[in-house]
Amino acid sequence: MDISRRGFVGGIGALAGAGLSPAAAAASVAKSAGDADSVRFLAFADIHFSHGNFWPNANREWLDRILERAVAEKTDFIMSLGDMTFGVGRREVREYVRRYNEFKPVKTYHTLGNHEFETTAPEEVDKVFGLKRGYYSYDLKGFRFIVLDPHYHLKDGRLERYAKRCSYPEEKVWCVLPPEEIAWLKETVLDSPYPCVVFIHESLEPECGCVYNRSEALAIFAEANSRRPGTVRLVVNGHTHKDHFRILDGVAYLDLNSASYDISRKHNAYPEEFRKRCGSAYCILTWNDPLSAVITLTRSGGLKIEGAKSSFYLGVTPEMAKWNTLNRGMGTVPWIQSVDLQFAYGT
Repeated sequence: MDISRRGFVGGIGALAGAGLSPAAAAASVAKSAGDADSVRFLAFADIHFSHGNFWPNANREWLDRILERAVAEKTDFIMSLGDMTFGVGRREVREYVRRYNEFKPVKTYHTLGNHEFETTAPEEVDKVFGLKRGYYSYDLKGFRFIVLDPHYHLKDGRLERYAKRCSYPEEKVWCVLPPEEIAWLKETVLDSPYPCVVFIHESLEPECGCVYNRSEALAIFAEANSRRPGTVRLVVNGHTHKDHFRILDGVAYLDLNSASYDISRKHNAYPEEFRKRCGSAYCILTWNDPLSAVITLTRSGGLKIEGAKSSFYLGVTPEMAKWNTLNRGMGTVPWIQSVDLQFAYGT
C-alpha cells in the first residue's frame, strides 16, 4: 500500500520544515534504496506465539517465513517489536524464542512487549530473550539503534518492572519510562555521532501514545534535532495492531501492524470449525500471511519502507465482524503500507 494522503501531507510538511519549500519537498520524494550509505533491516511485531489460542499459523512456519524474507532481502538485521509470545514459562515458547535468537544468516534483536511479562518474572524474561536489561543501544553502518522498555508501573510509591502481568490499567501510573532510562536515553541520543532510530513496543506518537511520560522522550528528540537536524529520524513501534505512518516535527513515526491479527469486540463471523481450532477466534480477525516490513535508511536522508500485503483469512472482514469503531481513524487492515521519502535536513 502507498503512503496515505494524511501521511504524505505530514511528510511534505516535515520535509519543508527541514529546509525545503513545499514544492521542492514534494519533488524530493524519490527512491533511496540504491544509495551506498544505507542500512537495511526487517521489522515485525506482535506475532503472539501461543499454541491453540491465537491464529494457529502464528507459529514456527510464520516465523520462518519472516526470517526467510530477511535473508532474501539481504537485510543487516531483524528486529522484533515485541509481543512475540505470552510469557516464557512454557518449554515450547522458550524454544520458539531460542529459534529466533540463534538464527545464523541475519543478526536478530528484541524489543520487549507487554505480553512478554504476562506469566513471567522480568529477570526470567531478560534471560530467555538474551538481554541484560530491557533497554539498550547498538551502532551499525553509520546509525545508532535505540531500544526502549516502558514496562514499569508505580507500586507502593516506587516504579517497578512488570511482573506476571501484561498491563496495570487500574492504576494511574503504568507503562512508564523510569528516570534512569530517561537519563540514559538523553545521553545516548545527545552524544550520538550517528543518526538515531528508536524502537519501542508502545507508541510514543502524541496522538496515540500510551507511554505515561512519553513527553519526556519527545523532548529529548526535539532537543537533539534542534542541535543537529536529523539526529532522531525514525521511531518504530508495535502494540496497536494497526498500520499507521506519520511525520511530526521532522521525525517519522511508524505503527507496525501485527504480523498475525487484530483484536477487538466479540463476534461469531468465523465458521465453527475454525472457532474450535483457535481459542481466540471470537475476538480476532487474522490474515493469510505473516506481515513484516523491510526498512532502508540512508545517511543522506532516505527513508524507504517496503511493506507487505495479505488478505483476510477465510474472507472474514471487519464489516462481517461488525467492527465499526476506528482507532485514531485507523481500521483493521491485512497489510503494512509502503513509504518512499527523501528528507533534506538543515544544518
